[in-house]
Amino acid sequence: MLRALSLSLGLCIGLMQETPAQSMAPRIGVDRRIELTVILFKLAGAGEFNQNNFVEYQADIERHFGPFRSHEAVALARALHDHGTTFSAVMGIPIRLSDPPELRERVPFDSTGGWPGPPADIQRFVEAARRFAVATRAEEFFAAHRVLYDSVNVRLRRPIDSLADLQWLSAFFGVPPDRDFVVVPMLANSETSFSSCMQPPNARLECYSILGHHRTDAAGFPMYDAGFVGTLVHEAGHAYVNPLADARRSDFERSAPRVQAQVADAMAAQAYGGWTSMVNESLLHAVEARYALAHQGPDALPRFFADQRKQSWFWVEELYNLYGEYEANRRTYPTFAAFMTRVIAYFDSLPERVPAMVQRYDAQRPKVASLSIDNGSQSVDPGLHEIVVRFDRPVREDGWSIVPSFGHSTPTKESRARVPKITWKSWGTGNAPHTPFKQGTGLDSTGTTFRFGVELQPGREYEFQLNTPHGYGFKNADDGVPLAPYRITFKTKG
Repeated sequence: MLRALSLSLGLCIGLMQETPAQSMAPRIGVDRRIELTVILFKLAGAGEFNQNNFVEYQADIERHFGPFRSHEAVALARALHDHGTTFSAVMGIPIRLSDPPELRERVPFDSTGGWPGPPADIQRFVEAARRFAVATRAEEFFAAHRVLYDSVNVRLRRPIDSLADLQWLSAFFGVPPDRDFVVVPMLANSETSFSSCMQPPNARLECYSILGHHRTDAAGFPMYDAGFVGTLVHEAGHAYVNPLADARRSDFERSAPRVQAQVADAMAAQAYGGWTSMVNESLLHAVEARYALAHQGPDALPRFFADQRKQSWFWVEELYNLYGEYEANRRTYPTFAAFMTRVIAYFDSLPERVPAMVQRYDAQRPKVASLSIDNGSQSVDPGLHEIVVRFDRPVREDGWSIVPSFGHSTPTKESRARVPKITWKSWGTGNAPHTPFKQGTGLDSTGTTFRFGVELQPGREYEFQLNTPHGYGFKNADDGVPLAPYRITFKTKG
């Protein structure tokens, strides 16, 4: 869901680090415009901008900006979000502005500059955001964290400089290197990444990859490893894939809605609520696979495709194979745009085959054989201190086994509040280091029985699920196929 600003614009992105002038070299660095915008939408309660694992920095944000939750800019951010300016669309606002506190528009509000919402509403929000930046002394907050930002920039630059090959994208799609890329580590939010492009007047297209992070080190700093190169390729690839898919929207509409309907819950839980985003992501996942083949070799692909299936992208390997025909026949298909007719024909064949794909995969999943409480019970004893889950086969777990209910989106503050207090559970293999549970007995020696401690209150409704929609949590002990998200609800006696 990124890339470089030209100095000829006369725009000073104060916290960006310059890179040597070379074709397609990304500019990498924390961006104050994006941090400020994320903070505003965070204060407005937007769920996708309240995914936080950078604890100390989040505490700093709360101390500095929390007292301004009633500011007009926060209310206007909430209104924009309620009316559809969400996820990557939000990122379309700051990249069209100069640095705070001025936040001057780089394209006129009354132009066809791609503002992600009604221009008059965006203009009111930006004007209020300027006042917010002044009232909160936002520049003092950013200045106080300059050392942190510099450290993060260096950490992210290492894997990108050594491993990323964005020129490959231009060659793969058959287009000239006609854009600048900006890579932004996003610190005010984690777990999510975004992409957005903008066209400045009389300048090159700017495409941004705005990257969250999944892990922090012992000192609490974000960690960026080789895996972030795949995230970067994915987000940068949106700038190529989305326009191609949008141009053939009427063709995809024949089949894509029927594909989406068959995996709707899994897609929605990953914040892909509509068939258009499902198409974009499908095309892009297959591009990632071709990139992995070119840069890591075929040994990287089995794990990649297994991860895709875990998240219900059952058809990506077939798309990857189809793209192989494109790469082998560039005389016939000099650009990916010329190959889109083949891609659309593939999607036309897909709706009738998805049920069998789902059925085959579900047969491989572990199942919950029994719970020590009745799922859905309205009379659980509040003195209960342990819940036991039994599986139909041996499993292992990676630390994301007990999570808030995702429903049809990422977990909300309300869904997190319905999770019972977990007093102990096992760490499991590869457990995320920030998971706030103590060591416990967890899985037994057979891998079929899982125990965890709870502290319950009388007269409370509880809800959580085993496993995320992304395939994290319990998995088959042998081949790693995950348990399908399993929802548990109950109410304690009053």
